[in-house]
Amino acid sequence: MKIKRLYLKILLSFFGILFITLALILILFITIGGRSFRNYLDKNAFPKLQIFQEIVQEKIDDHPSLPIEQNSDLKKQLETFSNLFDIKIWISDPEKGILMKSFTESVNIPPKGFHRQIYHQNGITLYHFIRKWAQYYAIVPIKARGTELRLHLYYSTQHQDRPKALFFFGILIIGGVVALLTIPLARRITQQVNLLNLSALEFANGNLSCRTNIKGYDEIAKLGHSFNFMADKLEKLIQGNKDLTANVSHELRSPLTRIRVSKELIIDKLDRLDQERARTDIHRYIQNMEADIQSLDTLIDQILKLSKIDYQESPLSLESFDFKDFLTGELKQYHSRLRQKNIRLEQDIPAQVRVRQDKSVLKSVLSNLLDNALKYTPENGKILICTQPVPGKELVFTVTNSFFSLDDKELEMIFNPFYRTLGNTAPGSGLGLTIARKQLKRSKGQITARNTRGGLTFEISLS
Repeated sequence: MKIKRLYLKILLSFFGILFITLALILILFITIGGRSFRNYLDKNAFPKLQIFQEIVQEKIDDHPSLPIEQNSDLKKQLETFSNLFDIKIWISDPEKGILMKSFTESVNIPPKGFHRQIYHQNGITLYHFIRKWAQYYAIVPIKARGTELRLHLYYSTQHQDRPKALFFFGILIIGGVVALLTIPLARRITQQVNLLNLSALEFANGNLSCRTNIKGYDEIAKLGHSFNFMADKLEKLIQGNKDLTANVSHELRSPLTRIRVSKELIIDKLDRLDQERARTDIHRYIQNMEADIQSLDTLIDQILKLSKIDYQESPLSLESFDFKDFLTGELKQYHSRLRQKNIRLEQDIPAQVRVRQDKSVLKSVLSNLLDNALKYTPENGKILICTQPVPGKELVFTVTNSFFSLDDKELEMIFNPFYRTLGNTAPGSGLGLTIARKQLKRSKGQITARNTRGGLTFEISLS
């Protein structure tokens, strides 16, 4: 069965790592720490067994003529040691069997196949058995009435405390507590992921204003910030496409309608082509159609520029130049249009204004602003271009034309695509200021509009 919840995967992964770690720690403890302890215990058992051998031999020597099984002092001593150290003690004769023992039950020594270590020293043999618990069995030689006897000692830890098991269970308990403490962290991570997933699904279902609210500075929070940034970009692009489609369809409909009417009129006039006036009218209609076609061509060109700025942002080509020389070169193409409307163009620019900008961007901005100024400045009006120093800005200049005041709402809306001020009948698509603002945004600049004594002023600032 596949686990679908992330926090369960994290929790189970932690338990798996914890179990493997505990197993390795236990194996290391048994193989290194436990073995060293057992070796130390086994080697230090021989001096004690030799002392016990001397004590027992002394009790036997105190009654040399008395048979072992009748030596009450020896039996009492063996029972005392047996009770004191919780061990089984007995004496046996290789030929007669057990002569004396400190317990009543039968002797049950593990088979040799279970012993792990055997030590020999001074005639004493020590067996160390390992089953589910540790067992020690020692054979100590003694003499009685000229006969070689054997003193047996058997110790089992079956009913004793097992530190290894307690250690293992203690680590399991600690690990379990630590694992439980990781649950809030795992759930917090998964809650953030679920929140991001829900926001993505809601955005995909059409709610373009949906944003995720993941706080913090970790990787998931950064992912949430990236999602919000992506959503902002997509919302602007999608909304821009919607507005562009609606506005383009509206703007293209008017010239197309005029072309269609002109065509119908031409057809009507062709029926009376013998009249001189009809020929004159036909030429006028054709000129009107040509003007509409040119208007459409200009509109399409501006729409393509706007689309290119939105979707194909090319890197800026920065170069250093003098702004006054650059402006003088750009104004040459406007001289004839200025004379036609008798518009005065004044400049208030210092001798040297060095800037480092992309000339194509600045040219596009100036072109749109000057076209807009020429279009809306009445005859005998004035256009003023001036620069002013601003701390922290490389270039700040204004373009002012003689135009009536706009309210605050219109001052912002004139930068929207296809927006036309109320009562405006001047030809144009309403995209010039939109293109100028987007071009400046590419250069980390900005453009604002305000009403001044001289008319409508556009301020452009470049960092």
